Amino acid sequence: MLALYIVAGILLVIVLAFSIPVNLSFNFRTDVAGQRMLRVGWLFGLVEKNLLPRKKKLAKKPRKTKKRDLKTVLTLIRTRGVLTGIIRLVRRILKSLRVRQLNADLRVGLDDPADTGIMYAVLWPLMVRPNLFGPVTSRIEPVFEEPVFEAALQGEVTIVPAQMVANLLRSIFSPTGLRVVKVMVVSRWKRKR
Repeated sequence: MLALYIVAGILLVIVLAFSIPVNLSFNFRTDVAGQRMLRVGWLFGLVEKNLLPRKKKLAKKPRKTKKRDLKTVLTLIRTRGVLTGIIRLVRRILKSLRVRQLNADLRVGLDDPADTGIMYAVLWPLMVRPNLFGPVTSRIEPVFEEPVFEAALQGEVTIVPAQMVANLLRSIFSPTGLRVVKVMVVSRWKRKR
């Protein structure tokens, strides 16, 4: 009986730890300086850690993509319900994010000025309704002279890890998720043979 209480206590502590919100603060720029900052805060700001910039590590050799890997990816994509499952998972994850602040400045230009105009027309509704995703300030500047992409993103987002884990488990144990797991296990077994 004591062992049952210990296991229940450990599970309760894990659930409580995952129920505490995690604050993410980020600042990314694609200009010449290439500024990157990602800070994680937990336990209501008592524990904080900078994840970016990291110390530079030795560059690893790029792994060659084998035909088997591509075949597995194609099989996964062809599996019934995978694309809708991925879209559903992304929607659930975006719903569980609480955007406290987001500032986005984009300078975008394509090869053809007409394509740039079409792209700008498609992105215009996001700028008309800026509070669609929360307190968001966005600015998109079209560049018609040359192809260019410059972005500056700054913001704060709150995540509850328990919601993220629940969303992932819900996707994995859905019928589509179980089909994907089966395809991955079978392809791994064939690779080892």
